[in-house]
Amino acid sequence: MAGHPHVEQSFQLSISIRNSDTNEQIAFKADGHRFETSTTTLKFFSNAKYKFKIVAKPATDFHYMHIAGSDLALHTDNPQSGEYTTEWNTTGIEPTRQGSRQDLNLTLQGPGGTLKKILQSKFYPRENNHATWGSKMESLELQCRVEVGGQIAVVDEVLK
Repeated sequence: MAGHPHVEQSFQLSISIRNSDTNEQIAFKADGHRFETSTTTLKFFSNAKYKFKIVAKPATDFHYMHIAGSDLALHTDNPQSGEYTTEWNTTGIEPTRQGSRQDLNLTLQGPGGTLKKILQSKFYPRENNHATWGSKMESLELQCRVEVGGQIAVVDEVLK
């Protein structure tokens, strides 16, 4: 019996994040090479809620998102659309001390595989408006490839 050639699957993933109270896009800032994880930092308030919208093209099936210790179900109006939403509550995450950054582990899971991504972040107290300073993040665009064994590798990323 002849073996089947492995067909590499790839897809684009767009992640947008908005403050649930204000519906504003989150802010980010360029940090250059000051920190190990990334050249940019995503800004969040502690004790706040954020709406995530995830769009996979072509449609890729995801069921759960895990971020910073929270397991979140992904909701969709149409499983074939590749569009999902969820809400994340940052209650219990302490503000990041000045000059530091926090690595947020983001995991997306579904029948097609598991994607793991570290987001360099900074958390601010609710009364500190620095979380809204900087460029507004329209979306984080990830070019993804499904590896043998179900791991999903990020091969390219652009912050818009």
